[in-house]
This record gives sequence, C-alpha cells and structure tokens, in this order.
Amino acid sequence: MLDRRRLFSAALIAGLFAFAGVARAQPLSNQNYAGPHGAFSNFEQMEQAGPGRKGKNDPDIIKEAKRRITDADPRVRTEGIEKLRYVGDSAAANELLFRGLNDSDVRVRIKAIDVLGARGSHDAVPAMAQDLFLRETPSIEKLHLVAALGRIGDTRGSLPVIEYLDETDETASRGTAVFALGEMGDPRSNDKLIETVKTDPSPMVRKLAEEAIEKIDGELPNRHQEELAQEKTKGIEPTDAKLAKMREFDAQKQAEKYGRAQ
Repeated sequence: MLDRRRLFSAALIAGLFAFAGVARAQPLSNQNYAGPHGAFSNFEQMEQAGPGRKGKNDPDIIKEAKRRITDADPRVRTEGIEKLRYVGDSAAANELLFRGLNDSDVRVRIKAIDVLGARGSHDAVPAMAQDLFLRETPSIEKLHLVAALGRIGDTRGSLPVIEYLDETDETASRGTAVFALGEMGDPRSNDKLIETVKTDPSPMVRKLAEEAIEKIDGELPNRHQEELAQEKTKGIEPTDAKLAKMREFDAQKQAEKYGRAQ
C-alpha cells in the first residue's frame, strides 16, 4: 500500500521551500511584489484554491474584474485578477488573466500566474513556459511560474522547468522545481531527477527528487491522480460508512444542543 503520509510530507516540504524562496527574494524597484494579498507561491496554498469552485454570479464577477483590471493602480488590478479565481466561464476569465500575464507590474503578473495555476489552465502553459525561459523575467516571478506549471500538471512545462532547475542556485527554487516535475509526470524528467538525487547538496531536495521519480514511475500518485481517485470513491462509499457518518453528525449536533441548554 502506498504511504500517503509520505506524499503529504513531500507536498508540505515543497510548499515550505517555495514560501522560503519568496521570503528571501529581494524587492524589485522598491515595490512590494506580493501586493495586497501577500505571497501565494507554495503548493499547499495552491491546493486550497484549486479549480471547481464556481462563482455564484459569473457575469457580475467578470464585469467587476474588467473594471478593476483597467485601473491605473496595480493593487486594484491585482484585486481584479484575484476575483477570477473561481469563475466558471473559462474563456472570459482566461482573456483577462492572459492580459494580467502581460501587465507592466510584477505584482499583477504574479497574481495572474497564481490564479491560472490554481484554475489548472492548460491554455496558459505555452505562455508560462516562454516567460520561464526569458532571462529578463524576475527570479520571484520564475518561482511562481514553476509552482503554477506544477499545479497545472501539463508535460509541456517540463523542459522549461528542467532548464530552470539547471540554472538556479537556490535550495527553495530547486525543491519547488523537482516537486513540479513530479506533478507533471513527464518521463523526460527522469534523467535530471536521477542526477539531482545523486548530486544535490540538500537532503530535502534529494528526497523530493526521489519522490518525483516515484510519481513519474507510478509508484506514488501525483495530485491529479489523487483527485481522480477521490472522485471515483465518492460515488461508491459503502452504505454502512454513510450511515456511520450520519450518526456521528447527529450525535455532534445533539451534543452542541445539550451544551447550549446547560
């Protein structure tokens, strides 16, 4: 049986790696890159903001986001991008999010990257991969790109992430990169991951690389496989298990009611 705690540990470590990289990054042109909502690069936070939570009123959200994205203040534009996180209309949302990817302010670009990653937008992979290749892309933006590509899990992002892994000297960045490669599941990453296991100076990065190889080889499930497995098991939960949950819920409610009566 697969050790699920081992997989969770790897995801948590990668999240800490990414967060540490953000914390150590130097400010760009005296701007606070994180904007009004703070940093959002680690996988643990991304897992809490995945696709599937459709907004209650998409047309109104799109309208408000459009208004904010044209504002002169980058903080307002960042808030407009954030509003698109759970919009169900992918075409309308992507049009605005792609505009955010090309914004002049790094805070807005990072927010667009994070939201596209959380939405699992495969359409964004080519643009993200290209930006990751560019030398002029700020290092903190590259870290968000790597994390988002891992969140999306598209194999088209693997070669840019491999190149990024070759170029970066930051332990946090290498940890995020090898975790992302495991999530993409591209066998072309195996040679680089094996090299990382053998030569990386960080024990944590080596551990993450080992688990990334196991994901690619099918010995460990990646996040996408976990989600599919959960969806399959939702519909086949045994009746006795459902009844047990109902009894537990009823007992909890009775306890709360009794407590208030006291």
